[in-house]
Amino acid sequence: MTFQDIRFALKATGVDDDFSELLIQFCRENGTNYHQLDEMLEYEGYQKVFTDEFFGWADIDDEYENDEFFYVEKNHHKPQWNE
Repeated sequence: MTFQDIRFALKATGVDDDFSELLIQFCRENGTNYHQLDEMLEYEGYQKVFTDEFFGWADIDDEYENDEFFYVEKNHHKPQWNE
């Protein structure tokens, strides 16, 4: 998730612009920790944005990163004729 995605998620859920910029600055300095961001949001009186059941944007990213198997299907650009 990029900083623009984080900024969009915060704006979409009604977080104040000044506080969202403070959270973005926190991510730039300390790395992106979605659970920490949600704790900071709850401390300021907002709802969870990144790790809740409704949105769960951060949970989706974690789901795909833990897969051990990755499947790629290659499509040939020229027709292949079987004889």
